[in-house]
Amino acid sequence: MFEQILFAISGMSELGVEGPDLSESLDFATGIFAAFLLVVSLFAYRRTKLTRLLFVSAAFGLYAFRAILPRLDIYLPSVEATTITVILSLTGFVVLALFFVAIVKKR
Repeated sequence: MFEQILFAISGMSELGVEGPDLSESLDFATGIFAAFLLVVSLFAYRRTKLTRLLFVSAAFGLYAFRAILPRLDIYLPSVEATTITVILSLTGFVVLALFFVAIVKKR
């Protein structure tokens, strides 16, 4: 299956059509998956009322935002690349911190 995807992308470049960048596509898919996990964890919180699930939900939400943020340069051209890089680094740190708090929190 993976070979067929690579073959299709290479065939597009031979025709002069620019195909999607594989790494950007995977980053976007990861963001969509994080948004799905955000919804699932919020449903789980509604059922169980465990506050640690709120931390997990926040981490998934920030991770989804982190996947979308690099694509915002189309809509916000005045934001510099270094600002986006700093925000990405900070959100990565906050996501890890939220997962840590969710794991060590007792109730």
